[in-house]
Amino acid sequence: MRKRSAKMKKIREFLNRLKIKTKIMVLYLTILLISFLMTFTIISQVNEAYIRREIGAAGVQTVNALKGNLGFIFENVTQFSNLIYFDETMQDSLNNVKSKNIDPLIQRRITKSLVNMLLSGDYISSVFIFDQFNNCYNSYKVGPIIVHGEELQNTQWYQEMKNADGNGFFIHKSEGILEFPTRGDKNYISYIKEIGDVNTYEPLATLMVTIDEATIQSYFQEVSAAYDSQFFIVDSNGSYIIAPNQYEKEFAEYVLDKNTGGNGYEVIKIQEDTMIMVSQDIGISDWRLVGSFKMDNIKALTPYYTTVILFIMCLNIIFVFICSMALTRFIFTPLSKLGKHMKMVEEGNFIPMELDDNHNEINSLKKMFNHMAKSIQKLIQKVKTEEQIIAKGELDLIQAQINPHFLYNTLDAVSALALMKDNANCFKMTQALGSFYRNSLNSGMNFVSIADELDCIKSYITILNIRYDDKIKVSYEVEEHLQNKKILKLLLQPLIENAVHHGIKGKDGYGHIFVKIFEDEDEIILEVKDDGIGMTEERTKEVFEGKAITGKSGFGIQSLKQRITLYYGIENPIMIHSEAGIGTEITVRVKQIEEGV
Repeated sequence: MRKRSAKMKKIREFLNRLKIKTKIMVLYLTILLISFLMTFTIISQVNEAYIRREIGAAGVQTVNALKGNLGFIFENVTQFSNLIYFDETMQDSLNNVKSKNIDPLIQRRITKSLVNMLLSGDYISSVFIFDQFNNCYNSYKVGPIIVHGEELQNTQWYQEMKNADGNGFFIHKSEGILEFPTRGDKNYISYIKEIGDVNTYEPLATLMVTIDEATIQSYFQEVSAAYDSQFFIVDSNGSYIIAPNQYEKEFAEYVLDKNTGGNGYEVIKIQEDTMIMVSQDIGISDWRLVGSFKMDNIKALTPYYTTVILFIMCLNIIFVFICSMALTRFIFTPLSKLGKHMKMVEEGNFIPMELDDNHNEINSLKKMFNHMAKSIQKLIQKVKTEEQIIAKGELDLIQAQINPHFLYNTLDAVSALALMKDNANCFKMTQALGSFYRNSLNSGMNFVSIADELDCIKSYITILNIRYDDKIKVSYEVEEHLQNKKILKLLLQPLIENAVHHGIKGKDGYGHIFVKIFEDEDEIILEVKDDGIGMTEERTKEVFEGKAITGKSGFGIQSLKQRITLYYGIENPIMIHSEAGIGTEITVRVKQIEEGV
């Protein structure tokens, strides 16, 4: 008794030392193993009997259907032979055969009739007619075929034909009369019938019509594709007329000792496969159509044992419910809380989880989670800071490039004016250039007043008008109380540059640019509109995404969008509306900033 108690104690201690994961695995495996064993034992016994019965009945129906299809083929061949028998051209030609030498005219007439009839017979592969002198007239779909007509009278089927009183019959192959040099293993069925004079019934010729094995196999394969089955035709001696795809030897033994049972089928075992065999006479000689259906790969449920399955399922549900209650209490509830906190962290709420006094994996996981959340929070903040530094550095680099390009172009223009001794415009452009740089640089400050931004733009327009012969006319509409409001410098310059390069520059005559600045709640709206040539939708997209070259004097629209997003935190601050032949309108939104920035 003490030994047993000590063993139980050791078992309990061992179980207590197991990890939660191991306990779950052992518990579930034990429950599932018991449940599956019960389920498998009961269902396998009931289901095997049901499957055997259902497949057997379906097999009998399938073989009967195939038997009907084969009967249709054989009946068509019989009707085809009757057409040849009673064909007037055929009768007249065969009655005119008088010697062993083939008359070319008779051969052409017979061959023509055979070709026409062969084209109308889908199931027929070849037709042969042997006259009284063993001359052969034929037509076939696939050759070559060598005909040994001299051996005709030596065949068993020829003697059978002579005793058939004009009735036709089917045989397997032709006892060597037909030879296929390129297909030595060719398998086929032949229909034999004696052609007699329709008036005197005197024998005129022997008719042989062949059906390729492939024609019959095509019917078999259509059914085999839907079921794990195979079909074949065999005679009473176990010789195959149409052979199966596998198990030829085993099936031949089955045919020699066949017993279909009371339901028209029987179950046999061949190697590792269990099969249901169905056999039917097809009404030709001693030929039989046999079908084999595998039971191994066919699964089915039957209404006859639904009650049993429901009962077993109820037992499984009870077992799983008991197990799930225990798991929910010890595992799933703490994990659910952990999942909710993870969701909160995903949404940006870095709230630490409360810890308890249990020393298990769940509590360790909470500690690791809290540490991870804190590390992620610090990392996110660090990444944001670094991204801002990198973004500002990139924009500063772009801004550093703006002035040299514009300066080079303007100085080139000043040099040209000086050479032309146009002192007035040379002075005017020099003054405008100095004003533009004074306002754009703004002592290194990023924000300027709207009034200073407009002065910068006016200087920029002055320089452009000198270069483009006063082609650009600009109108301003600015709410007076916004003049001293601070905005990010060089907001308007890329918009004016876009209006000139994508609108007015390609237009004949003067072009007008309309600048409008107004207040909308806590935002300042800047609109620049031109009456230039406009842009297509595709061109507008290229300009907006920075793929189109605006000019060499300033930021592109894409760079402007990045600057506004960085400094104002607005994701989509720019809208562009343009129509080809009408003009372009660009609207920019920025937030109002406090005085003193």
